[in-house]
Amino acid sequence: MKKKCCYSLLLLCCLSIADIKSQAPADIFAYFTKSGKQGNIDIIQEHSIKSQVNVHLSQQVKLNGIKGYRISIYFGSGQDSKKTAELTRANFVSRYSDVNCHTKFEYPYFKVYVGDFRTRSEALKFLKQIEFNYPDAFIREDIIEFPE
Repeated sequence: MKKKCCYSLLLLCCLSIADIKSQAPADIFAYFTKSGKQGNIDIIQEHSIKSQVNVHLSQQVKLNGIKGYRISIYFGSGQDSKKTAELTRANFVSRYSDVNCHTKFEYPYFKVYVGDFRTRSEALKFLKQIEFNYPDAFIREDIIEFPE
């Protein structure tokens, strides 16, 4: 029962990172119980669990995101790779304007990643939608933006 409650609390804290963004409070439990919000929340928790959750949250803020998945739709090197990456990005954005698209240069490759997926299954579902237009696309782990 304790493990289940702890995991539920950790999940609640991770989901609330979107509200907190880059300003991690010293104590996430105090953030939830402070006045000014509707209703009351009383959290009774062991100090060791409180500190572990708060350490986890501060690490996520330092990463400037959370662990998740993106889909790689292009990577290449050479003279025309930057131009090809920009064209691939523009093509993708014109088809899927509601999905985030990221271009990165990691020596010696230009890479185009799409999406900010929390789970591998979400990424796989979107990969199935785009695989006709991007047959070489694949899923990779990445640090994704905080959900809104």
